[in-house]
Amino acid sequence: MSDSLELHLTKVIKAKRSRVFAAWTEAELMRQWLAPGELISPRATSDPRVGGNFIIHMEGMMGEKFTRGIASGTFEEIVPNERLVFTWNWEGDYRPPQTVITVSLRDVDGGTELTLSQVGFGDEGHQSGYSAGWESAFAKLRTIIE
Repeated sequence: MSDSLELHLTKVIKAKRSRVFAAWTEAELMRQWLAPGELISPRATSDPRVGGNFIIHMEGMMGEKFTRGIASGTFEEIVPNERLVFTWNWEGDYRPPQTVITVSLRDVDGGTELTLSQVGFGDEGHQSGYSAGWESAFAKLRTIIE
């Protein structure tokens, strides 16, 4: 695992910070958007407290192949409506190394600025795959909360 490979994405979401924060911590909202591309999440659980876990079941077409996977992690830091730090793991057909994600939120004109930082990629291929996955997931996020 290389901590030197990092991913940083910043997006403006046209919603209040509390709503964007909830999308990262409430299982029903997480289920609606935290699956990249054509994948869907039939179920998710979340225990949003330091040391609490989340699990997101995903399935669907990835390219021309049906795939299933489970993303899971542990909340390491929570500052309500401002910051989340959590681990991110995969089980299933796709099994890259564990990464650590930091989500920071701040008010801006027109909504909330969301900055995602992710570290701990195994290689540039994993980093690139996550970048594309987050872009498609953020499009889903906008659909459910804007």
